[in-house]
Amino acid sequence: MKATVTYPYRDRETLEVHRTGDEVELTAERFAELSAAGYVDAPEQAGEPAEPAPEKAAQPEGPAQAEHEPPREMTAAQLRAEIEARGGFAPKKATKAQLAELLEQL
Repeated sequence: MKATVTYPYRDRETLEVHRTGDEVELTAERFAELSAAGYVDAPEQAGEPAEPAPEKAAQPEGPAQAEHEPPREMTAAQLRAEIEARGGFAPKKATKAQLAELLEQL
């Protein structure tokens, strides 16, 4: 199974270093483990953060409301991807609430 690296890591089994954006081949079990830890996403999921962007542009009616609602609707992985897309750094152990705060600050 192919996966896209979302957070740089050194694989404990192969000792290879994988950087953000690399595509790696993993077993389903290993993918589940690394995905749960926030290191990888399936290639289809890597494109998902691009979809919420048009929704944000379509909701300019209430500026305060538009700023606070999208982070609550987004998953932690989507928040992390959006923060990194805006040039920020999202710690892998950050909670969803912490990621939402980081995104609001950008």
